[in-house]
Amino acid sequence: MKQVHWLGVVLLLALAGCGDKAAQVQEEVRPVRIMTVRPASAAGEVVYSGVVRARLEVPLAFRIGGKLVQRKVEVGSQVQPGQVIALLDGRDVALQAQAASAQVDAAQVQLSQAELDLKRSEDLLARKFVSQAEVDRRLTTVNALKKQLEQARSQAQMAFNQSGYAQLTADVAGVVTAVQAEPGAVLGAGQPVVLLAQNGARDVVFDVPEGRQRSLKPGSEVMVELWAAEGSMLPAVVREVAPAADPVARTYQIKVALPAGPQAPALGMSASVHVPQQAAAGESGLPLPLTALYGRDKEQRIWLLGSDGRVKSRAVNVLRYQDEHVVVSGVAAGERVVTAGVHLLHEGQKVTVLDAAVAGVASHVQ
Repeated sequence: MKQVHWLGVVLLLALAGCGDKAAQVQEEVRPVRIMTVRPASAAGEVVYSGVVRARLEVPLAFRIGGKLVQRKVEVGSQVQPGQVIALLDGRDVALQAQAASAQVDAAQVQLSQAELDLKRSEDLLARKFVSQAEVDRRLTTVNALKKQLEQARSQAQMAFNQSGYAQLTADVAGVVTAVQAEPGAVLGAGQPVVLLAQNGARDVVFDVPEGRQRSLKPGSEVMVELWAAEGSMLPAVVREVAPAADPVARTYQIKVALPAGPQAPALGMSASVHVPQQAAAGESGLPLPLTALYGRDKEQRIWLLGSDGRVKSRAVNVLRYQDEHVVVSGVAAGERVVTAGVHLLHEGQKVTVLDAAVAGVASHVQ
């Protein structure tokens, strides 16, 4: 019986040893994505998304207040110079013009009467029936009435002009991009009715985070790619950089002038603005995806894939960050760096490389 017992113990130990060997044979192999480090072919670029807008967008408004009775355009309407945009209730300004015209007539009658009185007093002075003081007084009255007549005529002209201001017309050709008042509303002088984007020059407008606006100065050259015409790049020039950040988004607005041409892009089209990124003087680093880094605080590390199919960790020095990449030192061109799955690895672990083409990602950084 004792021999049978010892045989069972030996058998169990043998089976346990086989299990350990099987576990060792079945070592966990992690799938990763890698890239071969290459030196940057250029200083690089940063891409921003923007929108095509008209160079000049003018809010059209009445020069007087009143009730809006008719608006003749809608969003998207093409407008020509002199075209009527909207109408106010012009009855009040018409009455004001009539009143001003009546004041001119009254001032003219008073002046005529004063001139007759002056003529009579001059005749009486010649015959010594009135004094020179009386003639001077009547002459002063005539001069004052002449000034009153001039004032009345100016006021009548102003009233006539205001009667014309009840009709809002376009000064230039363009397209209506926004409607800001509806018929029936009582508007104040200068309150916008529509927003008119003038035909002609176009800009691409986009926002950049704080700090990035320093690399963009008026006159800087960039490239613009319209999303509707993928692959076609247009040279453009930075026209305006906002001097202050947006109070909510804390971003700076940049306006890029598109080249003039017969086929101007439509308003509201989306575009990508490619801004050249200059490397710092004396900086010698290589670009890596942000996903290649792991670590805590100031220490950043990467995983390198060796010829034996195992990974080893290495500390790197971060020189600068870009939108989706980081420039580091401490890695050499030609080395293979893990770019996905970095937080699941340990030193010396065996890995298998995913096919970059199947995964749908780039295998290297230009």
